[in-house]
Amino acid sequence: MIHALGLAPSLDVVHTVDKVVPGAIHRPRQVVRLAGGKSLNVARALDRLGHRVRAVAPLGGPLGDLVAELLEPTGVRLVRLTTRAKTRLCLTVADESAGALTEFYERAPQADGGELDQLEQALDAVETGDWLALSGSVPEGTDLDRLVGLLAGLRGRGARLAVDTHGAVLPLLVERATPDVVKINRAEAAELVGGEPEDLLELGAAVRDLGVGVLVLTDGADGAVGWDGSGRWRVRTGAAPGGYPVGSGDCFLAGLVGDLSSGASLPDALVTAAAVGAANAAVPGGALFDDDTLARLRAATRAVAV
Repeated sequence: MIHALGLAPSLDVVHTVDKVVPGAIHRPRQVVRLAGGKSLNVARALDRLGHRVRAVAPLGGPLGDLVAELLEPTGVRLVRLTTRAKTRLCLTVADESAGALTEFYERAPQADGGELDQLEQALDAVETGDWLALSGSVPEGTDLDRLVGLLAGLRGRGARLAVDTHGAVLPLLVERATPDVVKINRAEAAELVGGEPEDLLELGAAVRDLGVGVLVLTDGADGAVGWDGSGRWRVRTGAAPGGYPVGSGDCFLAGLVGDLSSGASLPDALVTAAAVGAANAAVPGGALFDDDTLARLRAATRAVAV
């Protein structure tokens, strides 16, 4: 079982229009509404890849109700943490004429203080050998020491931990919870080690020196580099990039964790991750990729030792 944990979920909406004209009324040609935020994108992508997945997220207010409703037709099992903090809205407008996205993301609401009590109970169901993927931001007001302690407790009883987050919680997780996998981007790595973001390989070496077992640094259109105890690999997809990259990083994490949880090697998991991320960018909306596109992109993806 893979558990997808996120403390800043959202209702994600994508509007597709012919052209964005400032000051004008726009009537979208297509509207996509999804249970979103990074962790719910991860959960939906894992489900589409055939993995058993359980999502844990605080959902509050009418939008929280809608997010829960939108997850129902999927194979994702939702553990809803009740909260007074109302779930946010994230809007993406796709301008077809310009091939560009304009995004309006509400800030995650401040935690109401009761989420971690419920989270502690929810984590009791995580068993030895299960994976938990924490992704997305951690809202203001969250007791970071307690959150990190809960996740360290999972590691102590034999669960595997993957993290894709940033800010003040990341160094605490690396130091105290010793994640099995850290997946972050170039800027987040530089912030973590207090360095400059120019050289990806140097950044990776510095992060690995903190005790990270498996590290993956994503680098936009230049692909990603992954490290483990046996080497490092750069992965790239040869196909042209898609026009809808929102959620591609989450789908990358889903492909990575899904393969690693099934016993794949890191280079093979990187190929799956990059292909899933690229397939996501082919259509509006996170984690809505199709099997044929994924197969085509997987065939065009390579992980090369560096």
